[in-house]
Amino acid sequence: MSQAILRRSLASSAAAPSSSSASPSTITASLLLSRAPLLTPTPSALEAAYYAHSSRVRAALSNPPPLSFYFKPGSLPLRRFQLLEHARDVGAFGRALAGAAPDVGDVQAEAEHAEVARGHWEAADAARGDASLERRPEHEVFCLVRRDGRWAFPATNVRDGEALDEAVRRRITGHEEGELNGDRLDTWLVTRKPVGVLKQAQSTNFFLRAHVLAGEITPLASAKIESWAWLTANEVEERLKAQGDEAIWQGVKGMFGVGEADAQ
Repeated sequence: MSQAILRRSLASSAAAPSSSSASPSTITASLLLSRAPLLTPTPSALEAAYYAHSSRVRAALSNPPPLSFYFKPGSLPLRRFQLLEHARDVGAFGRALAGAAPDVGDVQAEAEHAEVARGHWEAADAARGDASLERRPEHEVFCLVRRDGRWAFPATNVRDGEALDEAVRRRITGHEEGELNGDRLDTWLVTRKPVGVLKQAQSTNFFLRAHVLAGEITPLASAKIESWAWLTANEVEERLKAQGDEAIWQGVKGMFGVGEADAQ
């Protein structure tokens, strides 16, 4: 399939050059590669208060659990559960409403479990900076690569007779010539269809969506990638604008779920 046929099949809204001597448009496939959040977001003060209130209402209105169905009478797990339920009632309603503690006798303490801080892995990999896949675990982070001192999304030109997803798999995430080195980075291409398009002077740039499943970026030497970064949507915006690519951000922000109202 030629570039002209590919442009027509993708229903480009750009007007065709009126002069037969105009330079042909270059078609590029860019990859919007992301790592999903590793942790659920930390609740705000309002969210925490609402959750605590909802838990108290639910506990007050719900029927007591059928202990005989879940526990053996007189068993250690049953006695631990009764103590735990009483402690929750005291915390939610106070001692006056919770009543006296259940008479369960001596209860053997459970083995202590070491609690790992939410930012444990991020802190352990902090030396790698924004190249670490562990950073910002509560947010989705996206990959930018730097060539010749400028940041951009991983991209490759689309050759004659080549589909967009084929170009991405071969020269970005592929195992043989993929610039991000698919031998050490396991990715999932969400769809073979583009999620967005950015049209510039003599180029049409289609974006495909992918997620990281495992591994790390170890770019091939031939790719001439100086460094890479995993950034939140806000950080991608800041990085592109800092190097004068305001127009590029305006063209791609919709792919990050940023609308006009959010940008104001």
